[in-house]
Amino acid sequence: MSNLTVTAVIVTYNRLDLLKESIQKVLNQDTDALKHLIIVNGASTDGTFDYLNTLTDKRIIVEHLEQNLGGAGGFNWGMKTFYHKTQDDLVWVMDDDSMPTRSSLSRLLDMFNEKPEAGWGASKVNWLDGEWAKMNVPAPADGGKTAVFYGHDNLVEIKHATFVSTIFKRELIEKVGLPQKEYFIWGDDIEFTERSHRTMPGYFVRDSIVIHASKLNPNPGDIVGEVQEERLPRYMLEYRNRLLTSRRRHSMVKYIKTLGHGGLDFVKTLFLPRVQFRGKKLRIIIRGSLNGFKFNPAIEYVETKDKG
Repeated sequence: MSNLTVTAVIVTYNRLDLLKESIQKVLNQDTDALKHLIIVNGASTDGTFDYLNTLTDKRIIVEHLEQNLGGAGGFNWGMKTFYHKTQDDLVWVMDDDSMPTRSSLSRLLDMFNEKPEAGWGASKVNWLDGEWAKMNVPAPADGGKTAVFYGHDNLVEIKHATFVSTIFKRELIEKVGLPQKEYFIWGDDIEFTERSHRTMPGYFVRDSIVIHASKLNPNPGDIVGEVQEERLPRYMLEYRNRLLTSRRRHSMVKYIKTLGHGGLDFVKTLFLPRVQFRGKKLRIIIRGSLNGFKFNPAIEYVETKDKG
């Protein structure tokens, strides 16, 4: 499997400075396996459109969307474009604030050589200070986070990861479909990688390092500690989306655990001192959870060509 070819996908929206840096780091990998870079521009209004139209690297495919479809819609579009506009073996996905190190991709490819049964893999994501990016810690397939967070093995089988330097085989996309664009933002990557895990094994690759250049390094889904009011609407989607993801695990115990998580967030938000935007957060937890009970969009599949 040493001759694998790769398409990278970057999804961007109104973060031109970060996008420029991310593009350069993707294109400057220490392997020639990267054949294409698809940039999905979600109707940015900060000059991204004009900048992308100046790029001349022949590997680059620019997809300008007419509206912002969120991260979920962007990754859905990017993977679909990979499948239909390239013949590459693998698609490597990330946001515009993902900064791969020089060997990020080659280390992921080493994983496929060592684990030919693998269908996907995920890099180790650090924050700007060199510590773990807390929202991007993959979950080991055997439960908990010990083997990834505290372990030393370079390859650890995982059951889900985020779209910050995550890579998938073409044949896996054919089998499991595309990311759920209806999620819009938050949780689409968890749902998609869990769907992938149920079909083909995936591995965390410790020596594939990428930097997540986000402004803050919060714990995942921490509505109680959220201090940025403009981010609160995202939590409405978080509570809605996580219930569908949980239902697709086909485990009543896990579904009850997810409901309990939401209930605990409600109690903490209601009673803990110094919670900012308390009333707004309580309404979000309630409305998002209620929306989640009926949220059930169909999975979109790629139209495969007849190989007979």
